Amino acid sequence: MESRYNPAAIEEKWQKTWTEQGLDKTVTDSSKPKYYALSMFPYPSGSLHMGHVRNYTITDVIARLKRMQGYRVLHPMGWDAFGLPAENAAIDRGIPPAKWTYENMAQMQQQLKRLGFSIDWDCELATCSPDYYKWTQWIFLQFLTAGLAYQKEAAVNWDPIDQTVVANEQVDSEGRSWRSGAKVERKLLRHVVFEDY
Repeated sequence: MESRYNPAAIEEKWQKTWTEQGLDKTVTDSSKPKYYALSMFPYPSGSLHMGHVRNYTITDVIARLKRMQGYRVLHPMGWDAFGLPAENAAIDRGIPPAKWTYENMAQMQQQLKRLGFSIDWDCELATCSPDYYKWTQWIFLQFLTAGLAYQKEAAVNWDPIDQTVVANEQVDSEGRSWRSGAKVERKLLRHVVFEDY
């Protein structure tokens, strides 16, 4: 037996065994208590970084512990893949946004699999998929119909390069957009707000 840790051999072997045994799949046995282990959905920018590894390791440890404690664990993965950053990145590269986004999701999925996380890939979703956003649109229409969402004019942070609103958290201490680097302007804009309770 080799005394040195050989990750290429050991991790691949055990990840294959876990996949063959279906250990990452969500168990449907209703006699077991349920546990939902959800991490933030990453933005599919193309590559994982150590921040991703840290976040998903924490959730993976919890999901594995709960499985060992007898829970039927749902540990899915989703992609925060809808919006202007994906479009801007694709335009900069001369690639259609859908192609750019789905290729990045595939690459990041492979990286997450190589890390050995116990994600149930049968429960994967992407916010840019019509099968997903049709429901967010439906929910919004329910709010609108009930009078809980309406239009109102208000001051917003405006990024003149990206031509979009940015949150306060997306503006650095010098008043620049973290995405484009542009000096953020305050602008009156009519937009949808939700009733505050």
